[in-house]
Amino acid sequence: MEFKIKIRKAIPNWLSRFAFLVGLFNILANTLRPFRAPTQTLDHYFLVYVNSTAFATAVITGFALISLSKGLKRKKKRAWNLAISFAAINLFTDLFRFHRHPVQLALSILLLITLAIYKEEFYAKSDPSTRWRPALALAIYIPAVIIAGVLIIYFRHSDSLVGSPSLMQVLETVAYGLVGLTGPVRFATDKATDSVYFTLGTFGFFALIIPVVLYLRRVKENPFNTAADLEAIQEILNKDKFADSLSYFATRADKHIIWSKNRKAGLAYRVENGVALASGDPFGEYSLWPEVIDEFLSLAADYAWTPAVIGCTERAGEIFIKKTNAIALDLGDEAIINVPDFTLEGRPIKNVREMVNKMVRAGYTTTTMNICDLDVSDRAELLNKAREWRYGAPERGFSMALDRFLDSRDSGSIITVARKDGEIEAFLSFVPWGANKLSLDRMQRSRECETGINELLIARSIEFAQQSAITEISLNFAAFKSVFERADRISAGPVMRAKRNFLRFISQWFQVESLYRFNAKFQPEWRTRYFLIPSLSQMIPVAIAAAKAEKFIGTRRNHALSS
Repeated sequence: MEFKIKIRKAIPNWLSRFAFLVGLFNILANTLRPFRAPTQTLDHYFLVYVNSTAFATAVITGFALISLSKGLKRKKKRAWNLAISFAAINLFTDLFRFHRHPVQLALSILLLITLAIYKEEFYAKSDPSTRWRPALALAIYIPAVIIAGVLIIYFRHSDSLVGSPSLMQVLETVAYGLVGLTGPVRFATDKATDSVYFTLGTFGFFALIIPVVLYLRRVKENPFNTAADLEAIQEILNKDKFADSLSYFATRADKHIIWSKNRKAGLAYRVENGVALASGDPFGEYSLWPEVIDEFLSLAADYAWTPAVIGCTERAGEIFIKKTNAIALDLGDEAIINVPDFTLEGRPIKNVREMVNKMVRAGYTTTTMNICDLDVSDRAELLNKAREWRYGAPERGFSMALDRFLDSRDSGSIITVARKDGEIEAFLSFVPWGANKLSLDRMQRSRECETGINELLIARSIEFAQQSAITEISLNFAAFKSVFERADRISAGPVMRAKRNFLRFISQWFQVESLYRFNAKFQPEWRTRYFLIPSLSQMIPVAIAAAKAEKFIGTRRNHALSS
């Protein structure tokens, strides 16, 4: 029984590959194969046009099937409908050709039959799309048909060419042909000329039709966070004594919110590459978490998205695993400072104390305040410094950072600024965590700043928290902290030490070990965060989606600091 279930789950994947191969065969078989018979035998222009239209349609349906293969893999109903339609069109138009392709006919028939048999496997709704999708489709289609046009001239009609035209002349002819004009390449017969230009004209006609169809059939995008959502989330979190330290980051503008029916709990998520990626725990009343998670899983099932969670605690992870049998991976640990008990006295905290004293002797001073209390000049200078200190690197963050800075809507945020000789040298900013806690949002400094500035900023922020009845502060997240901790033990085996050495290697580009060592100096309480995936086979696509959401790949824009 389980084997049959696995087979059925794999059907969309195999059919998507089959559709891709059928589309690729259609393109290559019709562009690379010399086809002289129609231009030599047909003696009526009408037949030339019919044959050329059928030929061009075969190539275009090939491109369409390749494009739709991704949707078939993701079980999209619209992709199934279009694949059936294009396969039928390909089969129908081939009947009007002077020379039929038996293999092409057989593959089209087989694709139609298999798609019809397994219709029930394609149930998912289409993903929401943006107004840029038609333009993107056109940007992909034009280069593809230009390449196809070049192949047609060089392979399909190579014997009809007059002379030896250069590649630039061929490209110019294809470009002119797409808009119905004649290019510099000449052919030996009028029939060959008509066949080439009518084929290219058909390609050009579809270049006009495809963006229009996509625009009219685009699916309305689900709204991201609205101003009302932000206010509702803030109101819930201000009253929640047990809120997650990452809950405030649900207010990012690039996240969607799934609400409980009474809007007293919610879950933030984002869709990347077919992965519905929830960030952190749900927020709001704990008793409503199962309802919110059920809504999230139901939505993911409707669209055939892969549900995953990044950065959740064990409390939320248990509910997810109970409902989905997901696999929990140890993502790392969050460093939590117990504010009332924190002190710079004692041997364990000696390094921090020495660094703080060193920075004080060097002339560094700090101020900590609510961001609403910043004057206009300080606010402007901090925004400029925040941009400058990125040093060209893109803003990162999704689950553990805001997408805005010094925004008046974040009236509960706190900032600690370090100065030397009146100049701003570094700062920390915190977002509210429940009613009486803080969660680190960003930590930035000048490259010219002396070592120890971060220790000074954190120590002074904790002093402010102690005077403000703040009970806990969430500092940096230390990825793979358990690996370093276990590898430091004398009982660590070669596998564990190999993992640590690999993490040390990648620490050249990402702060992995250094962040763990830095956090450990403050003697924090460590709280583990988890990465939930449906199965190990989904690890790579989910990891890529998480990397895109966190802006590690696919962006160069400083989104949080854009004016």
